[in-house]
Order: sequence, then structure tokens, then C-alpha cells
Amino acid sequence: MADDVDNDDKLEKPVDLIWGCELNEQNKTFEFKVEDDEEKCEHQLALRTVCLGDKAKDEFHIVEIVDQEEGAEKSVPIATLKPSILPMATMVGIELDPPVTFRLKAGSGPLYISGQHVAM
Repeated sequence: MADDVDNDDKLEKPVDLIWGCELNEQNKTFEFKVEDDEEKCEHQLALRTVCLGDKAKDEFHIVEIVDQEEGAEKSVPIATLKPSILPMATMVGIELDPPVTFRLKAGSGPLYISGQHVAM
């Protein structure tokens, strides 16, 4: 017996990928962006952790999200880390739509940002 269910009628599950980037003295910024999507999926980046690498100096490391709207730059710090005090921060409730630019405002890193890239 043939199954007459059309594939278009099935609900597609979201695609959930692990994502990460490194910020350091040589690469102080990173832009998360999505290439043109033929399927017109919605994309979202849910941040999970920000942590310092083992080679990070004992100084304050500040990471921020940078928003550039019509020539005006706005920035929001999301974590301030120091190896001897707070080497890692867990992010809760930070879900961003691309494009998103991260910047190491202070410190030399390495600093790692990780999260989930969800396409729906």
C-alpha cells in the first residue's frame, strides 16, 4: 500500500548547530551572519557561554555586542571576565537575530563565545 502523505505537509524540525568564535588581540571583532538562504529560514543565535582561554592574562576582558544603525554605533557589554575572579560566564536569555557583531572591548583574550545557531 502506497503512502499518500505529501512531504510538504510534514512539519520541519528546526536545525540546531553548535556555534563558537574566538576573540583575541589580533581579532578583536567577529560578525555572525547568515548567507542568503534559498529556503528563507529564520535564523537565531542563542548564546550559552563566554569563557577565557588558558593563555588569558590576569586582566579584565570585556566583550560586547555592537549594533550599527544608520551610522550610529551602539554597544552593549555582555560579560566582564578575569581569570583569577570569573573565568567563565553562562549566558541565559540572550537570543539574537543575525547579523551580530561581537567585540573584545578590553583585554587581550583569548576569549571564546559559544552558543546555538538555530534555523527554523
